Amino acid sequence: ARLAESEPSLASTFRELLAAYGLVPGHLVTVVAQEPMTIVLCDHVELAIERDVAAKLRVDVWPASQGARPGSA
Repeated sequence: ARLAESEPSLASTFRELLAAYGLVPGHLVTVVAQEPMTIVLCDHVELAIERDVAAKLRVDVWPASQGARPGSA
């Protein structure tokens, strides 16, 4: 998946914290789990994200069946 955007209502402190881990729009991530928390893999780092924060993040899904991910060579 590719992080598409975060909702404007997401506090800037959360945006900055997520950015520090590389979770910024356009970045490729793997959603590992959604229950009981959302866990994503971003640059070899697993991040557990609270449900209310994760609900404000939008991703573009890129199924493995479609071949190479966008932007990969």
